[in-house]
Formats: sequence, structure tokens, C-alpha cells
Amino acid sequence: MPLIRRIVEAALPLCVAKPRHKGKGIQLPPEVEITLLGESAIAKVHGEFLDDPTPTDVISFEHGEVLIGVPIAAANAHKFSHPADHEVALCAIHGLLHLLGYDDLSAQERTIMHARQEEILEAALREVC
Repeated sequence: MPLIRRIVEAALPLCVAKPRHKGKGIQLPPEVEITLLGESAIAKVHGEFLDDPTPTDVISFEHGEVLIGVPIAAANAHKFSHPADHEVALCAIHGLLHLLGYDDLSAQERTIMHARQEEILEAALREVC
């Protein structure tokens, strides 16, 4: 967990530096909480708040809460052949970007968001590794 924390701490100012829509006053809430959850806990939240009872990798709430489904993130890490720590940090970055006005509902917005999160992760990894 210390590596994930260092990556996310390095990524935070990079996320804040480029909100999705400049000049719209979008900023992070005063406090952001990132919580790591197991598969059943993330599935319960996903079902309760998003009407989808399946487990997911990350959920963010406008009030500043980012929930990460660690087993799902770990499975994605395996699928994409990179370390689980990097995938969990990527989920945190993804959640932070949602709080900063990014979305991934359309193909175009998803492409923009994914490019930005990869850029941030790479920069944060260079800083901490």
C-alpha cells in the first residue's frame, strides 16, 4: 500500500492541474477519501447507488469519496499485464478525474479521460520510481 499511496500523492497535483473544463470552477472537494474495498462490498455499493449489482473497479461520488474494488483492479492488472499497485493507483486517478469533471459515458469523452489518466499515471510513476 505505501507504493500506491506515493503514486496517488504524486498524481494528485497533476489531476488538479487539468480539470476537464477550464474556467467552470470545477475543483476537488475540500477532502477526498479513497477507500479500498473487496468484491462483495464494491458490488453492494454499485448496486445500491448505480443500479448495477456487479462488482466494479472504481466508483466516485461528488462529495469526494472514491471507492476502489481491489479484486477487480487486480484482475484488470493481470489482464493488461501490469502490476496490481499500478492498476489500483490508476483507479484512484480515474476517480479523481471524475471529481474534476471528466466522464467516460461517450466514446469521445472516454478516450479523453483514459488518455489523461494514463498520462498522469506515467508521470507519477516517473516521480516515485
